[in-house]
Amino acid sequence: MRCYRLLAFFLCGLSCLAQRELNYPKVVYGTEHITANWLSHPDTKGGADQAVLFRKTFSVSDVAEDFIINISADNHYFLFINGVRITHGPQLSDIEHWKYETLNLKEFLQQGENTIAVKVVNYGKRRFLGIQSLYTALMVNGVSENAKMLTTKGNSDGWKCFIDPSYKALEVHWRSEGKNSIVGGFYANNPTDFIDLNQYPKNWERPGFDDDHWETPVFYEGAKSMGGAIGYLLEPRNLPLLSWTKEPVGTLVRSTAIAKSSFPENTPLRIPPNTKASFLLDNEVVTSGFPELHFHGGTGASIKIKYAENLFGPEQYKGDRSAIEGKHLIGYLDHILSDGSKNQTFVPTWMRTFRFVEFQITTGDTELVLEQFYNNRSGTTIPSTAAFISDDPTYNEIFNICKRTVDLCTQDYFLSDAYYETMQYIGDTKVHALTWQALSGNLAHTENALRQFHHSRDADGNLLGAYPLRSTFIFPTYSLIWVDMVADYYRLTGDTKIIATYKEGIKHTLNGFQNNMKPNGLVDKTPYRYFVDWYQNPGEGKGTATDNGGENSAVVSLHYAHALSNAAKLFEAIGDDHHANVYETRAQTVKKAVFELCYDSDRMLFAERPDKSIFDQHTNIMAILTDALPKEEQPTLLAKIVNDSNLLQATYYYRYYLFEAIKKVGKPALFDSAQRPWEEMVANNMSTTLERFEANSKPTRSEVHPWSASPAYFYLTYLAGIQSVSGNFDDICISPAFGKLTKIKGTMPTAKGPIHFNLEKRKNNLYAEIEIPTKSKGSIQWNGSAQPLRPGRHRYQLN
Repeated sequence: MRCYRLLAFFLCGLSCLAQRELNYPKVVYGTEHITANWLSHPDTKGGADQAVLFRKTFSVSDVAEDFIINISADNHYFLFINGVRITHGPQLSDIEHWKYETLNLKEFLQQGENTIAVKVVNYGKRRFLGIQSLYTALMVNGVSENAKMLTTKGNSDGWKCFIDPSYKALEVHWRSEGKNSIVGGFYANNPTDFIDLNQYPKNWERPGFDDDHWETPVFYEGAKSMGGAIGYLLEPRNLPLLSWTKEPVGTLVRSTAIAKSSFPENTPLRIPPNTKASFLLDNEVVTSGFPELHFHGGTGASIKIKYAENLFGPEQYKGDRSAIEGKHLIGYLDHILSDGSKNQTFVPTWMRTFRFVEFQITTGDTELVLEQFYNNRSGTTIPSTAAFISDDPTYNEIFNICKRTVDLCTQDYFLSDAYYETMQYIGDTKVHALTWQALSGNLAHTENALRQFHHSRDADGNLLGAYPLRSTFIFPTYSLIWVDMVADYYRLTGDTKIIATYKEGIKHTLNGFQNNMKPNGLVDKTPYRYFVDWYQNPGEGKGTATDNGGENSAVVSLHYAHALSNAAKLFEAIGDDHHANVYETRAQTVKKAVFELCYDSDRMLFAERPDKSIFDQHTNIMAILTDALPKEEQPTLLAKIVNDSNLLQATYYYRYYLFEAIKKVGKPALFDSAQRPWEEMVANNMSTTLERFEANSKPTRSEVHPWSASPAYFYLTYLAGIQSVSGNFDDICISPAFGKLTKIKGTMPTAKGPIHFNLEKRKNNLYAEIEIPTKSKGSIQWNGSAQPLRPGRHRYQLN
């Protein structure tokens, strides 16, 4: 029954917002035709939190003609045509690369009079740290001749505007002396909403609304760049529009002061007058988007809607995520005041993430009726079609929670997490991008992230740890990982254009990092913070093993060697032997120093620093990945890494590198032990992946963290063994590793088309049914033997 209901909601959602970005995947409408100006309300003051409503009535004589506009705003906008929500934006970027959307509004227009309406929201001083901002402003540019009447000029162009008095940004408290809104810090997402519907200009976005008392917008800045800009330097959106797909939000599982109800699935919920009521909804899985509430009556009623990924027991205990007894919800909230009328609606101004939703309602002298509550699911519309099914149900569940996490956090950029920070970090994106590519076969988000990180570079070659960003986070290790990401892209595609695009940036970053090195060949302290992993030990350095600023850190030094070796291969690929030799020589120098100063021959392990007081998995993982230890000794070291519980443990994020080491050494039997922490997630009925290990001193916070989703990537690329040999799957190699599994089937999308596979290991034999894209070629390999792969679906047997 639930499946049919989901399908109905999905189809409804598609019909509500069937719109596409005209400049994706190829730019058709560039900045050269933009003649608009940026407008604002005459009473706007700096970066104050406010919602400004813009509208214009216009006439259309031929609804069959294309009606194309560019649109953008600061901070965020929602576009309506004749009362129908069309899209929201702009795509997240920075001031020097400010995005605009390009839309064809033809299908939403009617013969004669029409209304365009735009809600522009500025989230104020506590806005999301990824949002750069100049002013509360709107730009609409008519592209097609018939749409030029909508171009914003700031004169008598027919646009009207109004500051919505019903809206106020609610700060999410996370570092105040009083009671905080969330568990733990830090919070970098947007504030939530306070809406007093008694002051809301109802039906403002619809035709026929009386806007005679509204103000004429005023000129803020010109939008034409001419090689530079006083305000925003515009460029087209380079990813598709986000989805707006209707979906249910679960069932009512707990309530006070109301009768048992099937709301929101079936019937309305009636809250009597003069009542304090609460109820809890469980969606069973975490989701994100724009929840929508429809209600009527309840004059003066207070409605608080709280959202959380999980519930908490005593001392913030989580445990089984599906168990609710004795647990309560801690999370951010929206607060709405009812005006008592019919047809009231609330939709938040920014995405909410939740599994659990709690309503806290206080009514006055009249009954409040909640009619409908559902979610408008937001995310990229690039399809994620990978599938994985094995003979081990736990593996299948791990794949599902990893995939759901990555899907939720692939918006119009790569989110570090969906609830607390929602920023695009380099270290996180390294894992996220590879996993997303394996799930979707698409590189557009990766290309966007590489470019945005490149834009963040400072004069010393450091990249900001997260970008876009309005703060200054520098993690020098993340700058190195950006170089690794360029190498990942090149290995997959073989496209030397990516190297040509970023070669100067790679030089700048590596030469800048060289200034961090000490004469002994190890890394020195810097004014900035190295980040390796969330270590779980007393005295940890908030990203490094100890609180010593990373001085003489073997693992940070090896990350530098890793990036140098990757850079050497990149420059060799474009015929720049000079820089290839420089970087490989530097890499060998660093590895030699780490071995001589940090290798403990008695324990046959690398220490994290020369005093040999700290031994961790991380340093030893990187010693394998960089060949700081001879290859013949790496299997023994790998076994110690996985089995020695006295080593400081790599958490979910850094186990990506542990899986890479297992793959490099060719020891699939160790994979199951390395992924044990994910089995605990499954046992606790989690639907998405955690940020970090639980610890009494630091309980884990985020539960939708794609840097922990790497098992899904390795299931497809290592256990199933599907690899691109060249040209982004022009040439394919399938070499299954299986690990503890004996049966694996599924789908891996690629740029050339999907690969369908059904693999079975029987003793020493491999039985396979494989379908590869018609334009691809390749081989299937097993135990030293190989057979060519044939386009289409075929069966293979290898002994």
